[in-house]
Amino acid sequence: MTADTPELLTVAASVLDATTARAAGLQQLTEQLSRALTPSDIGRLTATTAAALIGADACAAYGRRDGADVVESLHTHGWPGDVAPFARIPLHRGRPMSDAVLTGEPVWLEDAEQWRTRYPEMAHLGVSHGHEACACLPLRVEERDLGAVVFSFFRPRAFDPAEREFLATVASLCAQALDRARLYAAERDARATAERERDRMAFLAQASRLMEAPLSVEERLRQLADLAVTGIADWSAVHLVRGARVEQVAVAHLDPEKIEFVDRLERRYPRDPEARGGAVEVARTGIPVVLPEVPDELLAASAVDATHLELIRALGMRSAIVVPLLVRGRSLGALTLVHAESGRRFGEEDLTFVGQLAATAALALDNAALYEQQRLVARTLQTALLPSELPDVPGVECAGRYLPPDPDLTDVYVGGDLYDVHPDEERGRWALTVADVCGKGPQAAALTSLIRHTVHAEVRHGLRPAEVLRRVNAAMLRHHGEARARFATMAHAVMTPDPDGVSVTLVNGGHPPGLVLRPGAPRSGRAGGGTPPGDRVEWIDLPGTLVGVFADVDLPEIDIRLDPGDTLVLYTDGVTEARGPAGFFGPERLAAVVAGLAGRSADGLADGVLAAVSDFQRGRLRDDVAVLVVRAQP
Repeated sequence: MTADTPELLTVAASVLDATTARAAGLQQLTEQLSRALTPSDIGRLTATTAAALIGADACAAYGRRDGADVVESLHTHGWPGDVAPFARIPLHRGRPMSDAVLTGEPVWLEDAEQWRTRYPEMAHLGVSHGHEACACLPLRVEERDLGAVVFSFFRPRAFDPAEREFLATVASLCAQALDRARLYAAERDARATAERERDRMAFLAQASRLMEAPLSVEERLRQLADLAVTGIADWSAVHLVRGARVEQVAVAHLDPEKIEFVDRLERRYPRDPEARGGAVEVARTGIPVVLPEVPDELLAASAVDATHLELIRALGMRSAIVVPLLVRGRSLGALTLVHAESGRRFGEEDLTFVGQLAATAALALDNAALYEQQRLVARTLQTALLPSELPDVPGVECAGRYLPPDPDLTDVYVGGDLYDVHPDEERGRWALTVADVCGKGPQAAALTSLIRHTVHAEVRHGLRPAEVLRRVNAAMLRHHGEARARFATMAHAVMTPDPDGVSVTLVNGGHPPGLVLRPGAPRSGRAGGGTPPGDRVEWIDLPGTLVGVFADVDLPEIDIRLDPGDTLVLYTDGVTEARGPAGFFGPERLAAVVAGLAGRSADGLADGVLAAVSDFQRGRLRDDVAVLVVRAQP
């Protein structure tokens, strides 16, 4: 053992202690980095714990996104003054950190002289505030450039191979942690994106169901606005184009007091219907507008005075998106969504989703408009097929009723049922007609019109009921040629009032049997050999051939006498074949209903029959119904 041995042992012990401390420090750093979940957490640990581990006086950690030409600050520590200008640093060759990132090799600057020699343009920054040595190490995993870490020291520092290896190890640990954090963030973002898209699809499905509900256009839009503020916006509004004007039809917010505030604001400062910009402009042009930030200049431009501007500012609008309600190349209006107190922002990436929502609403509105137009045409056409009012017949009450099928249960809105009373003044009598054309829609309507006008023309010739039906049959055959798909059932009669009642001659062309309600005791067989199902009702059983099928038809006639108070009821098969939860309405139920209406006027009895049929089907008729009631006045 030499004289230098104790000193060498002391140095060796010191090196061993430093190595042990560094190893312990690396283990602690590794554990801390393993628990860090975000790039900012990794940057904080790098700039503090890792910097303290190697004795750096200042440190900055930067991240690089997918080969971008800039690096962004994750965390800085130890530098005095404002570091905001260094939050984003462009990558340029000839700068120490840029060279480390771009080459993948560390840059070592051991003192101020090396700064001035190697990076003269950057030296004034590198050695400012007393800094001397600097180590810039890339944060890289395999071929992925993740950023860089900069360690700075107040004193010159010779980075020997062992220290350089140690610093590279620290940088490698930080890079691996940063890589894991970014993969975790990417997975989290992907999951959040998938969940957002799932929620948006569910929202669109809910909006679609809402827009298909049997509501008025305005009510649909009000409910759409209410739905929007439950998840995708703080405020919502809907505007509709109505002729040359654009009108707001809905505004919504979860806080009723804020809606009331807007109502008071608009009453105090009414909107200019001719004003340009905003939802009105979008509704007119069909061009969407996205405002990630609502500029105060826009609020000022829409304000009438300073007070108005302050009230608008009080709404706290931060971001907005306005999309047109487009369908078939035209704009029906605009949907406005606004973020306010939530602090969220709309961006261009939201335009597709909000556009889909607006398209769903626009299509539903367009369908609703077409549906209403179709129903209006159908009602107009159906009205033209029925008498506006029945003629006054001396000594007789006449009542006709018609009910169309429920529009939700059919896509055809024009039926083929008909009732009418035709006067024959020359002979002092009146003709009764109830008919049911096979099928629905325009073709059935055309055939119904043919029947009605043919009957009206032939009655004036004084023909008997059977002959009238034969001429109707011939007209239908001429109209349809050899086609047999269209036919009709008809009940047609001629009635002649006299002081003691009414005489009726009836013919039945394949139509459901009529019935007679008599107020007195039962009189079996009185109405043509039928058997009464109850005390007061008699069926009129009369065979006959369908109209419009065969050239030769068998149409026997029957004479019926109606005494004062007696009532004749003719109807279409929409009555007896009505289907409800209890099955078919059927003739027995009809007879019981009519019997229960004894003593009613013709109008009261007709209304009672229709009410019974409608109630039986819970108000949802599957087929149209026509009823004609004739009552000899008591």
